[in-house]
Amino acid sequence: MAAYSAVTVFWQTLEQLLDSDQFPPHVSKTQIISLRENICSLQSSLDKISFVPKLKRDKMKDLQTRIREAIYAAQDEVEYWIRGHSPTKSDEKTIQKLEEDIKLVENDAVEMEREIRNDTEAQNLFLESDAQPLFNFNGNDKIVGQEEDFKNVLEELVDGELKLQVIPITGLPGIGKTTLARSIYNDKRVRNSFRIRAWVTVSQDVNYQDLFSKILSSMESRGSQAGDHATQADKDQLRVYVHQALYHMKYLIVLDDVWDIKVWDQVKISFPDNKNGSRILLTTRISTLAETVKSSSFLLEMQPLGLEHSWRLLCYRVFGDKVEDYKDDITKACPAHLKDTGKRIAENCKGLPLSITVISGLLSVERLDREYWKTIEEDTAGFAATGDDFYMEILSLSYNSLPAYIKPCFLYMVAFPEDAGIRASKHNKLWVAEGFFPKPSLPTQTMELVAEDALVNLIGRNLISVSEISSSGGIKVCSIQSSLRKLAEIESGKEKFFHCRKKYKQQLEEGTKFQRRVSVHINPLMSLENVYKTTKTITSARSLLYLGPHHHHPLPFCLTFDLLRVLDAFIVYFVEFPDEFLQLVHLTYLSLTYNDEIPPEISLQKLQVLMVRRIPKLIFIGVSFLPDEIWEMPVLQHLWFTETDFPALPQNIPQHKALLLNLQTLSHISAASCTRDVLRSMPSLKKLSMWAEAPGVIGLYLDKLKQLEAFKFIVLHLSPKKQVEFEPEISFPQTLRKLSLSGCRLPWDTM
Repeated sequence: MAAYSAVTVFWQTLEQLLDSDQFPPHVSKTQIISLRENICSLQSSLDKISFVPKLKRDKMKDLQTRIREAIYAAQDEVEYWIRGHSPTKSDEKTIQKLEEDIKLVENDAVEMEREIRNDTEAQNLFLESDAQPLFNFNGNDKIVGQEEDFKNVLEELVDGELKLQVIPITGLPGIGKTTLARSIYNDKRVRNSFRIRAWVTVSQDVNYQDLFSKILSSMESRGSQAGDHATQADKDQLRVYVHQALYHMKYLIVLDDVWDIKVWDQVKISFPDNKNGSRILLTTRISTLAETVKSSSFLLEMQPLGLEHSWRLLCYRVFGDKVEDYKDDITKACPAHLKDTGKRIAENCKGLPLSITVISGLLSVERLDREYWKTIEEDTAGFAATGDDFYMEILSLSYNSLPAYIKPCFLYMVAFPEDAGIRASKHNKLWVAEGFFPKPSLPTQTMELVAEDALVNLIGRNLISVSEISSSGGIKVCSIQSSLRKLAEIESGKEKFFHCRKKYKQQLEEGTKFQRRVSVHINPLMSLENVYKTTKTITSARSLLYLGPHHHHPLPFCLTFDLLRVLDAFIVYFVEFPDEFLQLVHLTYLSLTYNDEIPPEISLQKLQVLMVRRIPKLIFIGVSFLPDEIWEMPVLQHLWFTETDFPALPQNIPQHKALLLNLQTLSHISAASCTRDVLRSMPSLKKLSMWAEAPGVIGLYLDKLKQLEAFKFIVLHLSPKKQVEFEPEISFPQTLRKLSLSGCRLPWDTM
């Protein structure tokens, strides 16, 4: 819930204020200490409230709203103090009123926690906030009860007529259209049958330039350069590129989640018919659209699962780690005392695989507790009687049962465009920069590990899907199912959590100006002025994310807010470094595209993440675009740059003193500037990427990095007769897990 994240962020703000002694005349340190104690007590009570009985859920929602509003008011006041000026004339009475409001909701939270603990329904169901669901990649795309559908669609794809065929799959929301299509798309017979395959999610808000670009960039080809034209061309050029890439090729294109026949009319002329067995697989929840686009009598209208298949799917999801032990029948993995209850839960899901999957994630938290399962049964039975939208109620149950500190992580998924694959490393950094997590209790546990645990928790509850695994077996790319995204949008609106700009002309809804975060999904070059005029009134915004398509044209101005913590403008090309950025004293995350030197004033004391790229990618040997002041950023954790040198160490510093103690990632830095003393000053580095301008003698001093996990080295200008010589001989840390060398031309005995 946003209330919990607001409390956590405010506690961090008060801690920083106490460390800095930046008190205005009308505020005493004693008042801040007292306020912090109230916040600690409030956070403690919220930590203890995990399971909320049905009869108290409305009361809890009201309490969360009052907590959020009280904290936001206090947060705004304090952050304006720190920035140096307040839009309101604060005095001692203002501070007292803020403290009284927080004390009031704190008392109510303590009372709510006491009531829940004493509630008979909750006595045996009170889950600790760190309860973890089962997390297992196995069986995530398991087709249960839809094997015949799989077989029929597969036959239509690989057999049949040579002329281009459009094969529609339709059915209710949550019935498994995308899962079925993805399983077919990844099937070995399909991969071997088509020279080119491409997958694109269409959704409701369609930008055709973006759509064609994504078709091109997603093309997986055998022996062709299909995706090479995924450029910043306009939609008509991109339509031609798609046609050219597919011409004379046998291809399969999946158009997932199509809502409007106009979309098909716009894209169909891009798909050539060379009578070679090419196919279009289209999923939609609109049956009339499916009837219109089909090119033969074949149309798959998916049906809800029967009870037996629903029960089997639930068991796969809850007890998936035991599938090898119960190959003959996974339902045998369910303990006898839970079977009857489990079957009734499966029946309450009305045969919708999404509902079964999400409820299974909820059950996996307490997969042996009969009373907990009975409570889930009662809730789902109540939802099943509500009508056609019952599945949204079931999804809401899973969201409402999340630990408080994980709820904002789920809501944050609405920040990203609907069809986006989201890199886990990115949203983990954003969550940390937002301040969602309380300080870890164990010294060995970092905020990054807390973020990873939160992601694993959401995946284990089947609220987020894993789209791609990293080379080391970790989570690389995630996505969210459309109905779950709709749930996140609904809850985000209630919580004043995120405002998303999806269209060029989009009026602000009532209450939008109180949103704490803004995300822009459209091309900033085309929309920035419109966005600027319509969203500048959201003065309470703490985060601004530009997540539309990349572009190569500089923008004349930028949109920012006074109290930003997070500014993700990586896709935005700035001609001049905006002076406004240097005034953002609360900034923890900054990314942008900029071609000149970063000004020395960038040394913001709270900045954790700094990412800067240059377009075009120009490399100047022996030149650093980073200021010397980068050494004065004590909490900096991640630094990503287009190839540059690193500034020399400051003079007159004590030997062996670590200046960038918290730096974990350093990317695209020249090997020549990474001296022994420089690396010694970054003892916490886990990821390091270096480059050299040409082969020659290179000095690496990786033995100074005792926590290094990933190292990448690239030679930019290769020489056919010259190889890299490492001097002294490389000594890799024992912690190294991933090594990437490019252009080194090392002999195999050295390797």
